[in-house]
Amino acid sequence: MIEIIHVSKKFKIWEDRSRDLKETTINFLRGKKRSFRELWALRGIDVRIKKGETVAFIGENGSGKSTLLKLLSGIYTPDEGEIVTQGKISTLLELGVGFHPDLTGEENIFLNGSMLGFNQREMKKKFEEIVNFSEIGDFIYSPIRTYSSGMAMRLAFSIAMCVDPDILLIDEVLAVGDEAFQKKCLERLETFKRSGRTIVLVSHSLEIVQKFCERAILLHGGRVVCDDVPKKTIETYHLVLYGHQEVQGLPVNFEVKGVGTEEIPPHEMTSEAGAETEEEIEGTPEGAQESTQEERAVSTGAEARGAEAIMPEPPLYQRYGTFEAEITEVRMKSEDGTETDSFLSGEMISIRLHIRFHKDIENPNVGIAILRQENGKMIVVHSINTLRKNMNLGLLKRNADIDADFIQRVSLPEGEYYLTVAIINSDGSRSYDWHDHLRTFRIRKLDPCWEAMVDLNSQIVIHS
Repeated sequence: MIEIIHVSKKFKIWEDRSRDLKETTINFLRGKKRSFRELWALRGIDVRIKKGETVAFIGENGSGKSTLLKLLSGIYTPDEGEIVTQGKISTLLELGVGFHPDLTGEENIFLNGSMLGFNQREMKKKFEEIVNFSEIGDFIYSPIRTYSSGMAMRLAFSIAMCVDPDILLIDEVLAVGDEAFQKKCLERLETFKRSGRTIVLVSHSLEIVQKFCERAILLHGGRVVCDDVPKKTIETYHLVLYGHQEVQGLPVNFEVKGVGTEEIPPHEMTSEAGAETEEEIEGTPEGAQESTQEERAVSTGAEARGAEAIMPEPPLYQRYGTFEAEITEVRMKSEDGTETDSFLSGEMISIRLHIRFHKDIENPNVGIAILRQENGKMIVVHSINTLRKNMNLGLLKRNADIDADFIQRVSLPEGEYYLTVAIINSDGSRSYDWHDHLRTFRIRKLDPCWEAMVDLNSQIVIHS
């Protein structure tokens, strides 16, 4: 049995990272304190898992799934709430967790066994079964650092299953092995399930979740959005990802419980951020309309009360499009090539979009926009796209992948900014994949005397 009682977990995101030991020492001697912001990975999680249940946690990357599993396994401790478990827990988290790379497979078996509460005599009885199931043969006497990822997964899974736990926690590791071993693992898990043990699984494979689990829990923004049978939870998951599209049996304008987020069809989007961003990236979704009088009145009232507000609500992340082309990855790098979300004002930064095409598309328009919140409104600070740069991308074939790098100098004042990215058709009438307010990043100022809105890099010439 597992009981998660109002659990929250936060992490510190350091804003100013010292680049070397010298800089760290100088900052320490000057009494300069490092600044950070708090990121809540999980907020107010309340879940009860009965003995013998097979439960899956699903959700987007960054939704808190792996963090929750590490809390259940005892690797992390909650900042709020408590977790109560009954029975022996065995974990299959990231590959390599719990393994010492310089020890042999044999030595790591006994090391893992001791961490799970077994003595050497008990592990000797289980040793042969573990080695046989893992199918790694004489490599069991080689250091773990010489193993492939598949071999390490086989050994980890064999240990986890053969120590006979009451609760098994699995985090996506089954995707590493070959097809034959995956089948063997699932058969062992079915046996484990029939014996009345509890299994908690994190997976992006919705097919495995639907076939193997009797219950699925959707996490979004660090909160529980849906807790139901897999079919219902997966439908809800699709609505969270693509809320504008119809999903059979559920309304289009689905409201995410506990998150305060509403997925809205593109033709009903009325937020100023969305409207301005779409205009700047040279295109609007099909049927875009302006706000109604009632909505504008509400907006005006909110502006009038702006002075009373302590802090404006952050803009909501929204995604929509036909997904004939898909932005699968976005990376932001500083001038020195470091991937980060904190930049110095005036430095060159790069934003890379990795795009995959699911059908043939002629000359798509790829763009980004940088936005900032001012007095409760989102304003577009900068935007650029391939159309405005007179770039013709030609015909992109189905299953093709491209990287689009946007390189710019961020001569912006200190503060928090939001990134919107999009790929649309050449005339702006069709959105393939649009991410509003995809991620947040910070600009730190280098010159304490500079308080202006932008740096125009002016030159001063004095004539006598």
